[in-house]
Amino acid sequence: MLIRSISGIRGLVKEDLNRDAIIQYANALHTTLKPGVVYAGRDSRPSGETIIEIMIEELLKRGRTVIYCGIVPTPTIQFMVHTTEAVGGFIITASHNPIDWNGIKFVREDSTFFHLKDCEKLFGDADNFTPDSLHEQEKGMLWEEKNAIHKHTVKCTSLECINLDNIRQKKFKVVIDAVNGAGSHAFPAMLELLGCEVIILNCEP
Repeated sequence: MLIRSISGIRGLVKEDLNRDAIIQYANALHTTLKPGVVYAGRDSRPSGETIIEIMIEELLKRGRTVIYCGIVPTPTIQFMVHTTEAVGGFIITASHNPIDWNGIKFVREDSTFFHLKDCEKLFGDADNFTPDSLHEQEKGMLWEEKNAIHKHTVKCTSLECINLDNIRQKKFKVVIDAVNGAGSHAFPAMLELLGCEVIILNCEP
């Protein structure tokens, strides 16, 4: 049984989070969001590749334009939604759960996670979805955004509360072990922008 909350959905891959469930929630996301562009990303779990392919394909069938950012931290998708005219987004991730789990987090137009009322509509639409409810329409477009992490890290390090000169003068040496996760590229990139000498371990997602 899928676990459902304001953090999205999660469950065992192929058992709870199977193809039918993914299709249901992709279409429910479409009916919950207003018309417009949707951002998509995932963490480094192997199952995420198949799940996001199904999600994107379903959204394209409904005429959505989807911008895929690849393997990125969850806040990067929120950042991309916040700084563009996108109407929402989603991330394939199960956070701290074991590798045989996965899930989907849903992002509103204001870049926050779905609120309670959004979740109630999303879950209701997913429960009531049938293939018969699909209507023929022109297929949407898929774009790739390969610079999402760069855009996000540059923005983070340019915040007024960050004193770059002071940090760079310290000449920090930082060892980072990203455990081959979604932050494998983002964390070293941000530290380098801060002028740190970075030693990386397990930073291939």
